[in-house]
Amino acid sequence: MRRLFGAALHRHRSSAGLTGDDVVRAGAVSSAPKLSRIEKGASNVKFAEDDIMRMLELYKVARESEEYRSVMTRARFILDTQKPWWWSHKGVVAAAFSDLLHVESGASEIHTYEGNYVPGLLQTTAYMNAVFQVPQLGGTGTHDKLDQRKVVRRQRQELLERTHPPEFTALIDEALLRRPFGGAAVMREQLRYLYSMCENRDRVHIRVYPTSAWGVCPPLTTAMTLLKLPEPEGSSEMLYVEAANVTAVWVEEPVRLDEHRASLLGVRQHALGKADTLSFLQARIDDLVDRS
Repeated sequence: MRRLFGAALHRHRSSAGLTGDDVVRAGAVSSAPKLSRIEKGASNVKFAEDDIMRMLELYKVARESEEYRSVMTRARFILDTQKPWWWSHKGVVAAAFSDLLHVESGASEIHTYEGNYVPGLLQTTAYMNAVFQVPQLGGTGTHDKLDQRKVVRRQRQELLERTHPPEFTALIDEALLRRPFGGAAVMREQLRYLYSMCENRDRVHIRVYPTSAWGVCPPLTTAMTLLKLPEPEGSSEMLYVEAANVTAVWVEEPVRLDEHRASLLGVRQHALGKADTLSFLQARIDDLVDRS
């Protein structure tokens, strides 16, 4: 989160044509080294909300703009966050994924499309184990690191068990649900879990994106997540794009963010409704039972 926050501040300062010394002379920050550490996302630099407000005012970022709300939301989130639960697993949690865990923990809404694997927040233990058995997904590290990654994923799933969980919408590609990943028994258990979550959780919305919709509304990427953070002036959105555990990036540019948001909306509009999703999941469960 600090890295994303710092990059946004750097971008606004550059757009304003100001150097670090300019910011110091204007009284928005105490020293150029401190500003540099903030912009680089250093974890050992302290700042106050007023510091960031002064910077944004100096950079001519309008208070009513989405850019202003986005930066201030991140600043408040950083200031309110204590050492996260995954801190003890730092060695196996990549920077972009660490940011995702930060943002998920404070999000009011999460909208995700997945075309590769069942979303991590919804994976059963057996399905997760099957995913991590694939060399390029489990990585080449030690068994200890692989076990830590599994622990992180299981703890991450507790997000949906909160008393007041975020509103979670998972758009899952039909094709991945037809792959017997891990074998028929593993996939059957996973499908039953998805059915239960879809049917019984008020704040979890699982929808199947049918293969037939690809001809009219192909997703922009194979895995993308839009997160909404609440704040007094209105929500701020952040978008995370992943390439099958190979790489992940945060989409910052407004035009690209709009493109991905529109793609997610299109996928949602062409996805099956709740009743049809449940029917599809039940049919797949029955099919796997017949094969066993």
